[in-house]
Amino acid sequence: MFDIQLGRRNLSSFQRIAVVEKKRAYYEKKAKEKQAEYHGNQYDKKSGITPNLVEVQNNRTDNETNSKLAKLAGVGKEAYRMGAKILNSDNEELKKRVQSGETSISAGYNELMQGKNEEKTVF
Repeated sequence: MFDIQLGRRNLSSFQRIAVVEKKRAYYEKKAKEKQAEYHGNQYDKKSGITPNLVEVQNNRTDNETNSKLAKLAGVGKEAYRMGAKILNSDNEELKKRVQSGETSISAGYNELMQGKNEEKTVF
């Protein structure tokens, strides 16, 4: 069903990101399964993954997942990251403006980040 939606020619970049973002859980699950296949190395055969390595692998897994999803959506990694951040925000008005094409993804992302920075400075 997702592939059919992505095959439509009249989807904007933001709409393609919204469709592909629904696949995130599947790709994250696959990445965790792949990560669980780690069998150690010559230095830590008994202990498995060291604590520091887990953190590094989690960051790497997130980057790989974002890269795959960006490729599916047909946008760059940064555009995908910004679009997903907008989609996952609570700002419904901004989402509508970006989805309608009134505001670009990068301008919407900058507006979202500027609003978050202002919230942090207000006590």
